[in-house]
Amino acid sequence: MIGIFIEIVLSYFILKYAIKENLSVLGVKLTRYRFILFSVSIVWPVAYYCLFEFSVAALVHNPLKLNPDYTFSAFVNSVVYIIRAVVFEELIFRGALLYILIRKLGNQKAIIISSIAFGVYHWFSWNAFGSPLQMVFIFLSTGSVGYIFALAFAQSKTIYLPLALHFGTNFSTMILFSKNKAIGLQLLIKSFPADPVVPVAVISITVLVIHFSGFQILSYMYLKAIQKRSKPNTI
Repeated sequence: MIGIFIEIVLSYFILKYAIKENLSVLGVKLTRYRFILFSVSIVWPVAYYCLFEFSVAALVHNPLKLNPDYTFSAFVNSVVYIIRAVVFEELIFRGALLYILIRKLGNQKAIIISSIAFGVYHWFSWNAFGSPLQMVFIFLSTGSVGYIFALAFAQSKTIYLPLALHFGTNFSTMILFSKNKAIGLQLLIKSFPADPVVPVAVISITVLVIHFSGFQILSYMYLKAIQKRSKPNTI
C-alpha cells in the first residue's frame, strides 16, 4: 500500500509540474455512469474467461472442479494481492504518464508506447529472461492486453475502465482458473493432471489463437460499442 501511495503522490506532482493539471484529469471522480461502466467492465472479462476455460475443459474431457484445499482466507489474500497489483500497474501504465503522452503525442502513439512498456515490464515481473520464445509470447500477449487497457483509458478518459478490465482479467485467470504459479492453485482446478483427450492439430491451433487473441479482439469491440453509445459529457 505504501508503494501505491507513493505512486499517487508522484502522479500528482508529475501532472502539476509537467502540464499544470491535477489528478482529476485521470477521471477519478466517481459518477453514476463511471460506476456502471466499472461494474460491467469487471463482469465482462469474468464472463469471457469462464466461457473459454469451461469450453476448453469440455473439449479435452478434463472438467474443472473446486479445489478441496482452498480456504476463504486464501481467497481474500489473493483478492487483496490482485487489487494491489492492478492498482500499482494501472497508476504506472494508464495513469499520469499515459495522460501526458496522449496530450503530447495523441492517442494512437501514446497507446502504442504504453502497450510496449507493459509488455516489456512483464519480462521483469515474470522473470522471463533467458528464453527468447517465452519472451516473445509474453510480450505479444501482455502487450496486446496493455493496448486494450490503454485504449480503454484514452476512450473513456477515466482510469476506472482499465482498472475494471485489468482486475476482471486477473481475477479470472489467477483466482478462478489458477493460471498463475506465483499464487498457486486457487478456486478451480483440473480433475486430472493430464488431459484425457488431445484435440487434432487444427482445433489445438484454433484454441491457441483464441487463447492469445480472443479476449483482446472482443474487448476492442466492447470498447468501440461503449464509445458509440456514450453521449457527450456522460463520462
